[in-house]
Amino acid sequence: MPARLQIQPKDCSPLGLLILQYLEEHHISMNRLAEMADIPQPRLRGACFKGTCPTPETLRKLSKVIGMHHLELYTLAYEGRIAKRPEDSDDNYYSNLIREIFETAREMDLLAPPQRPSKAQIERALRELGFTNRDQDNVSQVKKLRRL
Repeated sequence: MPARLQIQPKDCSPLGLLILQYLEEHHISMNRLAEMADIPQPRLRGACFKGTCPTPETLRKLSKVIGMHHLELYTLAYEGRIAKRPEDSDDNYYSNLIREIFETAREMDLLAPPQRPSKAQIERALRELGFTNRDQDNVSQVKKLRRL
C-alpha cells in the first residue's frame, strides 16, 4: 500500500484531484506514478497544486500512463485560465466542452487524429454541431420574433 500523501485535495487543481484519484484507484505511490510516466517526482507533485503550470511535455507523458488525451489533462491543468465568454453563465464552459468531446470520442472508441485537423475541417464540424456566426444568429432570432 502506498505511503499516505502529504497533498490535501483542498490544495489541488482539477488535474491534481485527478492524479490523487488515479493514485488511490490504482494503489500506487506518487513516486511510482512519476517513474511510470518518466517525470521527476517533484514535477509531478508540483503539477497537483492550484496555480501551477505543468509543461505540455509533463502532460503528454502523464496522459500516456493515465490513459487520457493530453488535451484533457491540459484543460484540467489550466481550468479557469481560458478567457471567459461574457455571455456564458457557466464558468467551466470551455473545459466542459472539451471534456465532452473527448468523453464522447472514448465512448465511441475513437482516437484523436494523428494530425491537427485543418481550420476548414474544424469550421465544418462546428457548423454541423450548430455553431453560427453572430450575424446569422441575430438574423435567425429576429426571424423567430417576427413569427410570434
